Order: sequence, then structure tokens, then C-alpha cells
Amino acid sequence: MGREFVHDKGQTNKIIESWQEGLLAAGLAGAPVVVVLSTARDSQRVHSAALIASVVAGVLLLLAALLLYFHWLTTPSRRHSWTVTAAVVMSVQVLVSTSHDLAEPISGSRNLAMSSAIDLLAAVLVLVLLLLGWRAVRNPQPLLLGIGLAIGLMFLHALVHVEPPLVVSATPAWGLAAAIVAGHLAIAGLVLHDHNQIAWARHRLASTVLLIGIAHAVRSGAVEGWATDLAAATALVGAAALWASASFFLLRDALATQHRRAIVLEGSLLEIETNLRGSREQLHEIRSTVAGAASAARLLDDRAISPLTHDRLERAIRTELDRLERLVVPQAPQTPGPVDLDSTLDVLLQSQRAQGRTVEWEPSGGTAVHARPDDVAEALGILLDNAATHGGTASRVSVTAEQDLVEIAVIDAGPGVPLEARDGIFDWGVHRSDSPGQGIGLSVARRLVSEHGGTLTLAEPDEAPGSSFIIRLPAARRSEEADVRGA
Repeated sequence: MGREFVHDKGQTNKIIESWQEGLLAAGLAGAPVVVVLSTARDSQRVHSAALIASVVAGVLLLLAALLLYFHWLTTPSRRHSWTVTAAVVMSVQVLVSTSHDLAEPISGSRNLAMSSAIDLLAAVLVLVLLLLGWRAVRNPQPLLLGIGLAIGLMFLHALVHVEPPLVVSATPAWGLAAAIVAGHLAIAGLVLHDHNQIAWARHRLASTVLLIGIAHAVRSGAVEGWATDLAAATALVGAAALWASASFFLLRDALATQHRRAIVLEGSLLEIETNLRGSREQLHEIRSTVAGAASAARLLDDRAISPLTHDRLERAIRTELDRLERLVVPQAPQTPGPVDLDSTLDVLLQSQRAQGRTVEWEPSGGTAVHARPDDVAEALGILLDNAATHGGTASRVSVTAEQDLVEIAVIDAGPGVPLEARDGIFDWGVHRSDSPGQGIGLSVARRLVSEHGGTLTLAEPDEAPGSSFIIRLPAARRSEEADVRGA
């Protein structure tokens, strides 16, 4: 009930706004009439004022047809393409007929009948165009076709002033007026039955068609006098106001709809990109974990290794396989707690050494950080792989405890990071053209560290070769460290 009320209230507000726009358009179109009539003293000036108003209304009708064309571009439809073509023909017909009368008034019943016959022909042409739309006949380009047909009507209007008159005998004015009204009634009926269009827009366009028909019928010569000129001008001004406001609101609503769809599409693309990033990050970690476990497993077959090394390799393999299982099989996320760095680094370094890499490290004596174990292992593993990839097979790890923070430095002896690349080295997907990596690891490592209130930075370059990546994480509390040592 509440949703329906909100919907009805929104529709009511839209209708009120559309009528406000219609009144504004009517004011703009009727301004020349007011100006000229305020100074008019005879019927000739009233006739001129009416023609000026009619020309302005014709211009507004043509602009409304162009707005309808832009609306069709945002929401293309085969039936509406024919409607746009018909709108262009009708608006150009109004503009050309009124402009001809203003430039060279029509005299004589035969020429007047010829002009009305062209109005009737335009109505029949519009009716045929709408019927083609109902038959879903393909329209190549509504604006070009509409302009082409309008040019033909302009040529016929030019023949009205040819001497001798092209019409041999005057056609009954009442008959032409009735035929014009009947044609526009048929057009309005087709517009009203186009349920693919919004109801208020159908009614507005149908009213526009009827007012144009009335204006053409009044100008057919059935009734003479300056009052008929004012009646035709009033009808055209009203038609222009209705059509302009309807086209404006249709285009505005279509653009708003397209904007909302663009926002939804952008959100969907962002979600897809986020999921893709997550999948690539997971694959990156799985590949690294599998590589370390596989290298350690191959070393188990070497009889030259000591029993102690054999046991440490088995523990490293079990630890890596457990982490791999947590990556592949959905599980509840780990709870942050004390993570013993000596145990974590011992497992990681066994995997690194199994891959033929040399890593110098001195146990810190049980230093622990407060984080998720898998996150610490993954971040350190990324830095060790990065050091081996870009700094050679030899690297060094140092652990320093400073009050509430623990600093872990991974140092290599490679060429270091170029100055121009230092600013974007932690950006996702950024890597040098000659780098074998994908630019994912360092970004993931920084994110994992920052999730625990820590930082990952690249130390400033010094005289020594290589690069140094430093992780700073909150230290575990003393009670937590004691629990870790007891375990």
C-alpha cells in the first residue's frame, strides 16, 4: 500500500512538472503574439501577429521532433522510429506552410485549396508512416527519411504560388476541412493505442496532433476573418507547448534511466573486477604454496639429508598443505592472535631452500606478532619470492622487536627498485615490462599487513645494492607470547 502511494505521488509530481514545462513553452511561443497584438490596430496586423506566432510554434514543433529523435536514440524501437519520422514530417509541414504564408500571403480560393490539399496530403503521409510502424516495417533512419519527405512537401508548397494556379477548380473548403480533421483524428487514435509509450506522453502527443489538425482546418478557408487566424495560431501555440514539454520529459526520463543503468552496470563491473582480483590473488597464493610444498617433497627422497632436516621438511610440507586446504576449501576465517615468527619463518625458509634459494636468518627467540597466521605467512612468502625473483637466489631476513611493534625486514642483493618505479610498486597489477611477475604479490602483501594495523614499506635506497622491504606489525601481548611458547 505504501509503495503504491509513493509511486502514485511520484507520477503526480511528474505530471505537475510536465504541465509547468508546457506552460513555459506556451509562454515562449505566445510572447510574439502578445507583443504584436499590443500594438495592433487593424485586422492586417492581427493577421501578421497570428502568422508570426504560427511560425514560432512551427519552430518549437521542429525542436520537439528533434528531442523525440534524441529520445529514440537512447531507447531505440522500430515502431518509435516511424513515430519520429512522422513527427518530423508534421512539424516541417507546419513550419513551411506558415512561413510561406508569412512571406507571401496566399490569395484566391484555388491556391488556398491547393495549400489545404497539401496539409491533407501531409496528414495522410503521417498516417501511413504510423501504420508502417504498427506493421513493424524496418525504418533505416527516421531523421533522414523525415527530412526527405519534408523536402517533398516543401516543393509542393512552392508550387502553390505558381501562376496560373495548378488547381483548376476550387475544392469545397468545408470538405477539405472535414478531411483534414478526420485524418488527424485517425493519427491521434493510433498514437493513443501505442501502449509501448507512457500514458501521459500518449495523451499529450494525441492532443498535439488534434490541435495541429484544427489549425489546418481553420486555415482551409471554410471560415474567413481575422478570428480564424488567431484561432489557428492559438491551436499551433498550444500544440507546440504540449509537444515540446512531452518530448523534453520523455528525453529527460530516458537519460535518467540510462544513467541509472550505467550506475548498475558500473557496480556490476566493479563486483566482477573485485571477484576476479580475489580469484587471481588466491591463485597467486596457491601457486606459491604448491611450489614450496612440491620442492620440499622432492627433497625428501634425497638420502643425503639429515634426519633433522627430513623432519623439518615434513613439517613444512604439512603446514603448507594445511594452508592450501584452507585456501581451496571454504572455511571460517582465522581469528587474529599471537603468531610466533620463528616457527612461521622456519617453515617458509625450508620451502625457500628446497627451491634452491639461500636465505640468511637468525631466530629471534620467540618474538610474536598479533595477526592471522596465514596472512603473516603469505605476506612473508610474497616478500621472499619477490627477493628471489628480482634480487637473485640469496636474501636475508631480520626480526627486530621495538616496544609494541615488531619489524621484519626482507633484504636482497639485487639491482634494487628504480627510482621512477618506487611510487607505484605496491599498486595492483603494476609491474615492469621485463618482470616475470604479474604485479599482484606486493599489493596483496601490503593489504594483508594493513588489515592488522601494520605497514609494508620499501626502505629508502642507500649505498648498498639491493632493496629492503620492511613489515611492521603490532607485537603480541606478553601473556599471548607466553601461551605461544608453552604451546
